[in-house]
Amino acid sequence: MVETRTITNRAEWLAWRRQDVTASVVGALFGVHPYSTALRLYVEKRGVEFPEQDDNKVMRRGRWLEPAIGKAVSELSPHWELESPGVYLRDPELQLGATPDFYIHGDPRGLGVLQAKSVAPSVFHRDWLNGDEPPLWITLQTLTEMMLSNAAFGIVAVLLVDPHQMDCTMLDIPRNEAAEAKIISAVRTFWTMVEQGREPAPDYGRDADVIKAMAPHEEPGKSVDLSSNNQLPELLETRARLMARIKEAEESCDRIENEIRFLMRDAETATGLNGWRITYKTGDRAGYTVPPKRLRVLRIHDRRPDNGNAP
Repeated sequence: MVETRTITNRAEWLAWRRQDVTASVVGALFGVHPYSTALRLYVEKRGVEFPEQDDNKVMRRGRWLEPAIGKAVSELSPHWELESPGVYLRDPELQLGATPDFYIHGDPRGLGVLQAKSVAPSVFHRDWLNGDEPPLWITLQTLTEMMLSNAAFGIVAVLLVDPHQMDCTMLDIPRNEAAEAKIISAVRTFWTMVEQGREPAPDYGRDADVIKAMAPHEEPGKSVDLSSNNQLPELLETRARLMARIKEAEESCDRIENEIRFLMRDAETATGLNGWRITYKTGDRAGYTVPPKRLRVLRIHDRRPDNGNAP
């Protein structure tokens, strides 16, 4: 049984969303979401808050342009009647929720769901294949909204945010029982992991802030034995090589910049270098005070005897 809750204020709506996996982040359970990961969702549902995610520039742009997308679709498909339902749909057993942007009425297929998106031209070209196919996370979002609203079909309308070539492309998303079953299975598995305290595998490139938030403070005197981790020595060796390369690159840059300083002496600008602009000016740096802050700092010391260091 799917509940339909009327949204009366943003704070209440956000509170509802926090207790569920929502359609907008279902893609994180499949590793295809651009802004979230399975580990981030897990940590959030275990009580760690990331308040900056309640509102950001991407979400604000979506809210501001959503009415414009509805207007564009109404003009492109005048036989449809669009409704902005202002509801939150929730399956309490699955703890799965969705907030449809629009319902579509007047189509022979029955009720439709319209998902409104706005993108820059570069993103449209890269992630939307120039309008041939929506990103997978948006398809999963639309499928979830269709499933919870029992819609017959879905439409993803994407507005190209280009002041010189504003355009709206509509992509049809049919119901897909197999995909819906996978979504349900992934959501069930996720909540089982949350209940049992089993963490999803981290994405070490994208989960940096999540990993820090999971253990913001150390336990005094506690140590962890990593001798059974066969992969870590190789990772540390790789890190050591990379740090050496970084140091060498920084020293090379310093030498080049010092040579330029020597050649320029007291000159303010350098000319005659096609494609390059070089200045050597005195500037003021604003003074500021950094407030005290306690942070955990990871330090790695290379004490391998064969590296010329003390054991």
